[in-house]
Parts: sequence; C-alpha cells; structure tokens
Amino acid sequence: MTGWLTSDHAAFIAAEVVEAGGGYELVIDTGFSGFLYIPEDTIATWGLSFVSSVPMVLADQSIVIVDVYEATIIWFGVSQRVSVLAGPIGCDSLLGMELLEGCRIELDGVHAEVRLHKLYHP
Repeated sequence: MTGWLTSDHAAFIAAEVVEAGGGYELVIDTGFSGFLYIPEDTIATWGLSFVSSVPMVLADQSIVIVDVYEATIIWFGVSQRVSVLAGPIGCDSLLGMELLEGCRIELDGVHAEVRLHKLYHP
C-alpha cells in the first residue's frame, strides 16, 4: 500500500472503508493503539453500528469516554471488521497500531511517499 507525506511530515494512507464507499484518508499514528479514530459526524454519515463506550487515555494522560463503533475495512486485500473510536467533529482521522501490527512502514521524504508492507498476519 502506498500513501503520501505532507510538507509538515504527516503520513497519510487512503484505506478502503466499505461503509465510506471506497478510499478514506487517514493519518498514520503510531501513538494510537487502536484500529481507527474517526470524527463522530463521519461515523453518523456512514451509519456505523454502535458497540459500547470505553475510557481512552489521551497523549496528555487525561482520560475521556469515547463511543466505539464497527466498520469493515479492506486491509491488504482482506476484508475485516475493526473497532472505530469516535472523535470530536473536525478531529484528524487516525489509523493506529492495531492495523499496523505486522507491517513495515517506509517514509520516503525525497518522494513524499509512504509505503506499507505486510510482513505477517498477527
């Protein structure tokens, strides 16, 4: 899979989210341990199924309660159900370590390219 680096060094990938009807741009965030973090208005538009509410520890160590939904993502050609944490309207959409486990990430600053390689299936 390939993505792109922005001028401020953010790494993006367009992952196929079935409920979105195709590719959806996500920031690769190795500090996020979940699957996906998506703004709540996008979750509502997609009509994702609510699962539960859970506590989440933020980078500043504060704790917030977030709603959890489920979506279907096509990841390296394989369809899988993943948890989606709801963020506030306007937040960045994140792809976290649950999906990146077993992957190698290459950040090519010269060509402003991100490359993900699947090494194994966890």
